Amino acid sequence: MTSPSMTALRSSPESPSPEPRVEYADGRPLPLRTQTELDSPPRRPPTIEGLARIRRKSTYLAGDPLSLGIRSSSRRISRASSVVPEIESAWFEDLSRLDVLSPPMTPSRAFDSIHVKQRIEPPEVTLYDFTRLDYELERARVAGTGLWSTVFLADAAPKFSPASTEEPLTPPWSPPATYKHALPSLYAVKVPARTDAKEVFRQEAKILTFLARYPACQQFVVGFHGFDERNSSLVFEAVLGGSLENLNSRLKQMTEVARHLEMISIFPNLAEDLINGLAFIHDAGVVHADIKPANILLDISTPDHTPSSKPIIRARYIDFSASFRPANPSDSLKHAGGTWTYLAPEQMHLQPTLNTPTPASDIWSLGLTLLSLIIGTSPYTAACADTNNFMLREAIKTGDPLRFAGSDPVCRKRLVACQVFVDCCRCALVLDRERRITARAWRRWVEGHDLGF
Repeated sequence: MTSPSMTALRSSPESPSPEPRVEYADGRPLPLRTQTELDSPPRRPPTIEGLARIRRKSTYLAGDPLSLGIRSSSRRISRASSVVPEIESAWFEDLSRLDVLSPPMTPSRAFDSIHVKQRIEPPEVTLYDFTRLDYELERARVAGTGLWSTVFLADAAPKFSPASTEEPLTPPWSPPATYKHALPSLYAVKVPARTDAKEVFRQEAKILTFLARYPACQQFVVGFHGFDERNSSLVFEAVLGGSLENLNSRLKQMTEVARHLEMISIFPNLAEDLINGLAFIHDAGVVHADIKPANILLDISTPDHTPSSKPIIRARYIDFSASFRPANPSDSLKHAGGTWTYLAPEQMHLQPTLNTPTPASDIWSLGLTLLSLIIGTSPYTAACADTNNFMLREAIKTGDPLRFAGSDPVCRKRLVACQVFVDCCRCALVLDRERRITARAWRRWVEGHDLGF
């Protein structure tokens, strides 16, 4: 039914005669067509100011001339066409506020460039998150000492949360989530022993953070939890199997036969772990620069967690305080040195081009470390007792530690009994560093020889 007001509006002589309108069968008029895409120029991205003035819905009243709506739309389009290129980027930011029938015809490379600019680079140093789980250093026990640091074994600090007195309205829909890897209950905290050790620790944290980006790192390097800015300490995974130096001390307490059987059992796996680990470190572009028995930790585990099962011993590297990346000029060489007994012969010279640690000097240090495990002591002990630095330096410069080891009767018997192990060490103990084997080639040598008798 037509209302009287609408009848009066149509019959009024003052109002212009509208065009004939088509109606539905029930008398309702069809929607009035005010403007189409053919009536107006192509749309351009509006300015930020124009976004607020765009009308979502037509407010055209019957009797208003259609030309007014077209002119106002043309003015808005002309204003939008004067947008400078840098403001056109707002089109993508405010696209969700517009009623657009089709997406803009902009190449997807525009979004890719935005993502590249906003890409987050990995941190240079991993910081220890003590808010997640802290440690108690006050009751920690000393695990070892060194030139720059003291290492403590610290228990994880308990976290107390206030108990809720309110009962839940409904029971939980699912059981609490269980995590695949439990949080550690024991940490190894490396605390600086000197004021100038903070710079050394920062450099070590950079190297460990860099190596930790590779998934294979956890197999060959002791796990690094981060650099604790509260006390400039380094927080590591606690490895309770002791060091290779501790293993040498335990082997000295055995009889010669028992020691030989134990050596046959553990040496092949230890040598394989250490050679593979050194190949990983060198492939990552890092020089360790201080390989020795005290800087190798042993992780002892049982495969089926039963007392009768034979334990598995895995070797991993620690103490990267002297390490650096030769290709990274920001890495400091000021503290790159080593321990005298395990230095390569070329490092005894005064020229910096010779005494600077290299991957070849790492190879020598590991070869001498494995040789020390076989004979139970330093190969230079018989010649100079490791106390006379002048004699020790001259012995190292000869580049023939096997000859010095053979001068002791006990060491000579142990060398003869484990000749295949000695051949493994001989690959690394070459005087000329240019002819010295690389870590990759050494690994291939081990794979081609049966060290397990």
